[in-house]
Amino acid sequence: MNNINRLSIIHLDLDAFFASVEQRDNPAYRGEPLIVGGISGGKGNSNRGVVCAASYEARKYGIHAGMPIWEARQKCHRGIFIPSQMNKYLEASKKFFQICSTYTPLIEPLGIDELFLDVSGCESLFGSSETIGRKIKERIHQELNLKISVGIAENKFLAKIATNLGKPDGFYLIPSEDIQKILYPLPVSALWGIGKKSEELLKKSGIYQVEQLAKMPDIILENLMGKNGIKIKLLAQGIDNSPVTPLSEAKSIGKETTFGSNISEKAVLLKELLKISQIVGYTARKEGYKGRTITLKIRFQDFTTFNKSKTLENSTHLDDTIFKSVVELLEKVRYKKVGVRLLGIKLSNLTPGNRIRQLKLSKDKEDKLEQLIQSLDKVREKFGTNAITRASLLSNLSSEKSFL
Repeated sequence: MNNINRLSIIHLDLDAFFASVEQRDNPAYRGEPLIVGGISGGKGNSNRGVVCAASYEARKYGIHAGMPIWEARQKCHRGIFIPSQMNKYLEASKKFFQICSTYTPLIEPLGIDELFLDVSGCESLFGSSETIGRKIKERIHQELNLKISVGIAENKFLAKIATNLGKPDGFYLIPSEDIQKILYPLPVSALWGIGKKSEELLKKSGIYQVEQLAKMPDIILENLMGKNGIKIKLLAQGIDNSPVTPLSEAKSIGKETTFGSNISEKAVLLKELLKISQIVGYTARKEGYKGRTITLKIRFQDFTTFNKSKTLENSTHLDDTIFKSVVELLEKVRYKKVGVRLLGIKLSNLTPGNRIRQLKLSKDKEDKLEQLIQSLDKVREKFGTNAITRASLLSNLSSEKSFL
């Protein structure tokens, strides 16, 4: 018998989020292949960076997030290419989270446009998980004028599968008695932990569908994929015991930028790090967090990747502190004689931002700095995160032509 009360996990995914926000706000973009990307300097004719989001009209041309801008231009000559406006997306995301939080405190974000909810025990207040899911979907449409896909199941893995099956703008339930009927025909690539290499490995062994993997003997699967193979087999059987982990229990705030052409000039790298520092700082302040640990990620042309971290004495959400820390970390990277492909910054070890003060600054100096930051944030909210840059930080940028 179908027992809706067992289906306590809801997965929600705002469809083509960045592109949908832009189409919502600009009628000229509606119905058009819209590509939102990290375009240098906000110029629409640049080929640098990668696609952040593609409208469903653009996806018909094979364009997807993570694709280089130059490749997207080749696939769709009539596409509309615009730079991202993170302030708008963060504002919509904040409202999205606020709507969901009215139904349960058990919220696990997967990004700014996607999350899990655990609504077990909420039935007496709001009704079944299906009722809650439909209420949220309706509110997202009415209050944000955005489309959202909703998946409901007894665990996180199945709920996300349900969302994917219902996209776009879908609402999909996987009743417990229908798990095998829905899951088994899917390709093995639908399983968490199956990347391109794993998929090719399984195909070489004649394993194409979830059902085949679910019925493989453990010893054969472990020989083929290692110990991780047993975990993947459980998913193939519809078993996932991972809990919904709320934001306050484990989080970080980060931003990465992939370059369309590799970079070797130190001044250019520092300017990019400054931009990313501003975005991470702005996001932390917007979400009400400070962090003690700052991590620099750098990937070279040959895909060698380094991660360097620094833990501060006191938590911060200030652009200055983040930027100066990653510049120090950059000096510790073992440089390679190839260009840099990707830069990223992560702020972790988070605490609520209104509880910690920068103890190394006097209260007077900190208050002035906070006031300055707040003024800059107001400008960024209106014109975008890259609309204004601290001249005092720019003056510290190295004039060296190359660091390789």
